[in-house]
Amino acid sequence: MTLCPGQISEDLKFTSMKKHILFVDDDPLLLEFYAAMMDKLDGQWEIASTDNGARALEILAETKFDVVVSDMRMPNMNGIQLMREVRRLHPHTSRIIISGAGDQEEIARSLESTHQFLTKPVKSSELVATISRIGKLDAYLLNENLKALVGRLNSLPSFPSVYLQINRELGSADPSIENIADIAVQDPGLTAKMLQVANSAAFGLAHKVSSPFDAVQFIGLNAVRSIALSAHVFRDFDKIEVKKFSALQVWTDALRCARITRQIMRLEKIDEDATEDACTAAMLRNVGKLMLAKNLPEQFQQVITLAAAENLPLSEAEQKILGAGHPAVAAYLFGLWGLATPMVEAVAFHLQPAESETRTFSPLAVVHIAHALAGELWPDKSAGKPTELDHDYLATIGVDHQLDRWRTEIEKLFEKNE
Repeated sequence: MTLCPGQISEDLKFTSMKKHILFVDDDPLLLEFYAAMMDKLDGQWEIASTDNGARALEILAETKFDVVVSDMRMPNMNGIQLMREVRRLHPHTSRIIISGAGDQEEIARSLESTHQFLTKPVKSSELVATISRIGKLDAYLLNENLKALVGRLNSLPSFPSVYLQINRELGSADPSIENIADIAVQDPGLTAKMLQVANSAAFGLAHKVSSPFDAVQFIGLNAVRSIALSAHVFRDFDKIEVKKFSALQVWTDALRCARITRQIMRLEKIDEDATEDACTAAMLRNVGKLMLAKNLPEQFQQVITLAAAENLPLSEAEQKILGAGHPAVAAYLFGLWGLATPMVEAVAFHLQPAESETRTFSPLAVVHIAHALAGELWPDKSAGKPTELDHDYLATIGVDHQLDRWRTEIEKLFEKNE
């Protein structure tokens, strides 16, 4: 059922067990488009729509909704203002903003108000995929134990403005290496990481790269985006005092896992956008360890000791001592930042992919595989019991038979460049 702009509230009576979604946009044609799009989902959702934020809040006061999707620019109350109120009054409702590319900096300053933003023109498949998955992911990220743990952290990394600048350049009609290099050079930390990655064995270069332009050329435009995000996050954790734990080791492992991820995606000829989502998630998947080690060093030391003494996966030891694991902590941060749902999902579930609702060869599946293979090739004693591949899950999505081929290709790749 669709509640169109101006209809009285008595019409809004959801009686089924379906999930409910509210669209808010002052363009009636877009509201019709959203209604038609959701009708294709075999009755999984009941939808309502309205053309302004004030009316949306009235509707939300009368009926519980699982998701609110709002346009960014509307008269009187814009999308961020609406989402702030939704967050305050209805904190368990998932919040998505659809914005123009020029609105992204404003959104970045208000990411605590929304779970996800999508850039116009939004593809129907992208919106449907986001809506379909966000419910399960939000339930995971709104876990009371996780919220309590995050509440104990003194500080969370800030969102990197350079990431938005690079995103904007990549979304332009003619993105260039020169412009990306000019953006990167404004951030010495990012420049250093780019040069490190470009000169690493991962790229097998015959000569040393010394300029940001050459680094971008070798790494690739899209890969710089992943490194920009990762470099910003990792610089907050250069001084961690936990025995048998090293932030440098986490960074080194991040590069390896991203490299394995990229190789698998290339072998399977996956498109560039999905590849970069997966590589970014691979690089960021263990940031939760750094957040816990920096903010709660004594408790995290207990986690490492327990994992070693009882041969437990680190995440299981974290659950016992802290009440939640590092994948959830990292995913919580990236959810606040509004990173793409596939990235957040891959970080959240890379240890246990079957806990997600995704049953396709996705960034989640590849990061799970890359994480496990990296653990096989470079065991990390501080990480506790190594993660085992979920063969049942991989069989369900139809890729379990590919593991031996991928493992062989990855071993060859690293042997060639070492």
